[in-house]
Amino acid sequence: MDKWLQNNNVIKLIALALAIMLWLLVSDTSLPIPRDRQGSTTIKNVTLEPRYNEERFSVVEMPDRVDLSLRGDEFSLNRISPERYKAYVDLKKLEAGRHQNVPVKVSGLPGGLEVEIRPSKVNVVIEEKQQKEMPVEVDVIGKPDPDYKVGEPMVKPGRVLVRGPESLLEQVNTVKAFVNTQGAKSTIHQSVSLQAYGETGVISEAEVKPEVVDVTVPVASPNAVVPLKVEIGAYPPEGYAIKDIAVNSEEVTVYGSKGYVEGLKYYPTPKLDLSKSKSDKTYQLPIKAIDEAVKVEPDHVEIKVDIVKGKTKKLKNVPIKVKGEKAELVSTDTVNITLYGAPSLLKKISRGDVEAIVDTSNLTAGTHQVPVQVSLPAYIQIQGEPKAEVRVTE
Repeated sequence: MDKWLQNNNVIKLIALALAIMLWLLVSDTSLPIPRDRQGSTTIKNVTLEPRYNEERFSVVEMPDRVDLSLRGDEFSLNRISPERYKAYVDLKKLEAGRHQNVPVKVSGLPGGLEVEIRPSKVNVVIEEKQQKEMPVEVDVIGKPDPDYKVGEPMVKPGRVLVRGPESLLEQVNTVKAFVNTQGAKSTIHQSVSLQAYGETGVISEAEVKPEVVDVTVPVASPNAVVPLKVEIGAYPPEGYAIKDIAVNSEEVTVYGSKGYVEGLKYYPTPKLDLSKSKSDKTYQLPIKAIDEAVKVEPDHVEIKVDIVKGKTKKLKNVPIKVKGEKAELVSTDTVNITLYGAPSLLKKISRGDVEAIVDTSNLTAGTHQVPVQVSLPAYIQIQGEPKAEVRVTE
């Protein structure tokens, strides 16, 4: 026996057995521990939980609180913990409808206590869940930066399912997503939680599927839709001319400050270099933001240029207009000009389609030879540099 007690492993086993016996003695209320002092207590407003098939049904009517009166030895009463006990009704075997006198049950109390539940039975109304499809409404709150404005919100998916008992679904009239644009200077992309609403406000009991949608709220600076003007940097080589230019987008939307976009008459493309083009050609050009523009849509354009062999056409006695005060033409008030371009375009041009001007606004007193500025139809060039003699007086 002494040898056993001198063995460390035997001592450890004895200590473990004593610890287990002590734990059982404290925790197991079924053990015959003497508890002479009796007592009682009442727990009011205990939450009453329904246990049911939440996928199929909703409990729409049922008391949500009960009172518990407990009697027993004080040792057990002192061991009561709100984290352990539950008051509930078991509805798992019940179908939709009105059910009376459903017993209330309690779990998690120490053993050996007498429990009185008030009320001990309750009436319950169960409804089967329904669902209906509804559009998503986006409410934009807040104001963007003063120089920007908010466009029409876009939401994906645009329709969702609202689920719940029929009596609840009848109260739902909108499903909303809220987006805050306060101080925004660019388009907002957000994943937003949805909430069902009725006449009195939020209906939190209604389930919305999906719970989250993707919302885009355009936020843009002031803009204007203006014609797109094709700029020609260099014409085709000698012997060739432009017959026509076609653009896949004749207008663009230009974004910028309010004063800038309001003053726009057109927006230019990058200049086309046709100096080596002797046949039809299609160009893909970027439309970049220039000057005070911050963005242009679309940002690319397709330009198709028709090129043919060119010809000349002479126009005689084109009237000259004088721009400037105290100036007059000396020898003649007309000019002869030679035009160059596509034959089909030249055929349609007469003197009425051409305007010749001399600008004397910056000239000093005296007689001057000045260039004649000629305004021509699209894609037509002028050969030579016509001039006129003018006299400016003081």
